[in-house]
Amino acid sequence: MKPGLLILPFLALLIAAIGTAAGSALTEIRWLTPMAWAVAVIVLLLWVALDLENFKALFRRKGAKYGASSGLAIVLGTTAIIGVAVIAARPRFNKSIDVTRDKLNTLSDQSTKVIASIKGTGQPVKVDVYASDEKVNADLHDLFALYQAKGANLQVEYIDPQTHPTQAMAAKVTESNTVVFRHGTQEKRLSAFTEEKITNALVNVLKDKSKKIYFIKGHGEGALKGADASGFNTIAMDLENNRNSVEELSLLESAKVPEDADMLVIAGPKYEFKEEETRIIEDYLKRGGSVLAMVGAMTPTLQLNRLLGKFGVQYNQDLLILAPNDVRAQMIGQNNAIISEFDEFNPVTKDFARMSQVQLVMRNTRSLGEVKDNPQKLKVTLAGKTSKEMIRVKNVTGPADLENLTEDRWEMGSFPVIAVAAGKTLPLPTADASVAAKDAKSDASHGDLGGGKGRETRLVTVGSVEFANNQGAQLAENKDMFANIVNYLLQDEDFIAIRPKDPTKSTINLATRSSQAVLTFLVLIYPLLFIGGGTVSWLRRRRA
Repeated sequence: MKPGLLILPFLALLIAAIGTAAGSALTEIRWLTPMAWAVAVIVLLLWVALDLENFKALFRRKGAKYGASSGLAIVLGTTAIIGVAVIAARPRFNKSIDVTRDKLNTLSDQSTKVIASIKGTGQPVKVDVYASDEKVNADLHDLFALYQAKGANLQVEYIDPQTHPTQAMAAKVTESNTVVFRHGTQEKRLSAFTEEKITNALVNVLKDKSKKIYFIKGHGEGALKGADASGFNTIAMDLENNRNSVEELSLLESAKVPEDADMLVIAGPKYEFKEEETRIIEDYLKRGGSVLAMVGAMTPTLQLNRLLGKFGVQYNQDLLILAPNDVRAQMIGQNNAIISEFDEFNPVTKDFARMSQVQLVMRNTRSLGEVKDNPQKLKVTLAGKTSKEMIRVKNVTGPADLENLTEDRWEMGSFPVIAVAAGKTLPLPTADASVAAKDAKSDASHGDLGGGKGRETRLVTVGSVEFANNQGAQLAENKDMFANIVNYLLQDEDFIAIRPKDPTKSTINLATRSSQAVLTFLVLIYPLLFIGGGTVSWLRRRRA
């Protein structure tokens, strides 16, 4: 063998190994791996052609049969190296070590649940990425790799809308960076990319139907689609973007809760409910319904408290404010409550409890009280409480009650403002067989909303409405809490909002594209150079 040509077989192995790893990292360049292997084969053939005489002489030598065993060992060793290259390059073998305190490079529990849901369908989710920006493609590739490493069946295709304009037009893509998720007949589009948005997009396409949410009106509530500070247009748009249908409902006009209602929202009534209205809501809850009640301070709650007390919660007649000497009172106003204590086990608040220094700001807030041994036997959790420096002014029913305050009406401490009640309610009595049959039909067509056999009653009570109106929803934390509450009440726990993670922490991520170069060098290039150099040295010494 000509020593100078021995570099060629190792060069062929190097090209094949790097091409395999690079082809796995750059999945959008489909021809990269086949091209690399074709070049490797050409280099091997070139080696044989340039040293053909020595190859012939090798097989004519008496010791060829002994050399064959050495050759077989070399072939097996080479095959093992190539196998390691292929295995290390496959996405399902990507491994990452996340050494950050808050697990910035690890998928959340919610995302893991959604991945399990994808597996359960038995069908892949098709993901089309329309982006020309290389950084956007690289970031999305790394993010999707985390999902695929957990077993998510995602068929990701990267399409450059500039080089494939007709394909982008056919998909009705109008923004430069758009990702389209498809599963069956469902479709969801994103133009901003975080784990929360991607996971929620996956939940969207996995949902088999939209949910119907009714906002009760007729008591001075803010308009559902109102754009002013007291309206709820911001959260209404978010709900609709998540494949929920929202509509206003007058209980006095309908005299019942519509059969398609998945959830009722009591959003800041300024006037008292009628007894007939509370009876309708009570019947709905007893049939396994879900209700969100948001009532601020200094509004009448006599009828609501009679209703809510049967399910374990009541509004207190008070007002929570910041202390006059609190620096936060100078920044955001004294009539605000800071909620910083969250129950770490309740689905509504556990994500907030796990994140440090997450606070909600609620204006015009009252505290809540738990009714022990409530008639419906629901389990009550006081899931959100204020910071310990809050002041509670007792016996406040209107602005006039804030005049001439005495010390006996002041109390400092931590007070509950978010309560979650859930459980199986007592079955409704049925007058005759026809009513029972109607309830059974409702159960089958509407998730068992008839006798509470499969769907539990859920009630979330909040001591403020202004965290969810257009003004309050400008704060991301408030909007996330509202999303958590809604999705808990809709029994879509997989869709609970994921808190944003701090991107400034230092990280070590071994699943990103940039780490492919390090992996290729350590696992492939360095061993090949070591083996190649040793083989050349051994052949030279043998000739000498």
